[in-house]
Amino acid sequence: MLRIVMNKVHRTAWAAPLIFALSGLVGGCSTAPSSPPAKLPLATKTETGLKIEQGANSLGSEARRGPIQVLVLHHTGGNLAGSYDVLQGKQSNHRVGIHYLVTDEQPPRVIAMVPENKVAYHAGKSGWRQFESLNQNSIGIEIINLDGNIHPYAPGQKDVIVKLCADILRRNPTIAPTEVLAHSDIAVGRKIDPGLLFPWAELSAQKIGAWPLPEDVAAFSKTAPTANAAELRRLLLTYGYAVEAGDRGLHLAIEAFQRHFRPRKVDGVADPETVATLRALVKRYRTTATVPSPAPLVPTAPRPAKVGKIKP
Repeated sequence: MLRIVMNKVHRTAWAAPLIFALSGLVGGCSTAPSSPPAKLPLATKTETGLKIEQGANSLGSEARRGPIQVLVLHHTGGNLAGSYDVLQGKQSNHRVGIHYLVTDEQPPRVIAMVPENKVAYHAGKSGWRQFESLNQNSIGIEIINLDGNIHPYAPGQKDVIVKLCADILRRNPTIAPTEVLAHSDIAVGRKIDPGLLFPWAELSAQKIGAWPLPEDVAAFSKTAPTANAAELRRLLLTYGYAVEAGDRGLHLAIEAFQRHFRPRKVDGVADPETVATLRALVKRYRTTATVPSPAPLVPTAPRPAKVGKIKP
């Protein structure tokens, strides 16, 4: 997500700067951003029948030097015109980019902006299992939605997202179900997109992403509905979350987990349903897993310092 979401407690609030940034009124720009043209060249028509249009090539990209193993979904937090403008990465001191942009038009369009064989600057400071700074190892999708914690995703968008994800996973079989992730999963305490209203359960029903088995959740709700702080930290680390030290770090990681897997109540409290859901996921996907050691950072080309308010 572009950094444009307000939060009462522990996230930065860029609402006012965002309005100006997405209106093209900062940095000396006098022209308001415009939406992508109604007709763009057809990049490809996929096996699912999805038409992917070729948009402007984003400057927020570089050569890929790591394997593709993660798919990250975002909401833009802004409208189509502003988001399309920012995602072109035209600000030399603050480049962002994305592989695919899903619009909120009717019907929604999919616009390619960075080829999959290149890195797009979308993940920002991030961590998941052995990965750090996930740009090198990920494909990113931005979805036009002002805030996926407040605004439901339209049925047409959901259909397009399912098809796009299915196509990406078909081309990249190295992406495991547990590595189809929210931006909030990989940027714990820093990001809250694509939001608690994102249809993760619906995607899982189409074999996209991970989801706990209901019978496992029910069983753990009866047999092991609680966990102390040390065990919670171990379970979250085993599943993949980067958990910072201290009570606050654990609280934020639980909150990120809930936003994805128990969205009806996101409060960072390890209630019995949350604990049972976490145990069920570890049982289904990480039974033989050990907590991974952080991998060394993939070397990246030098980039200018980011000074803007909109960040990946």
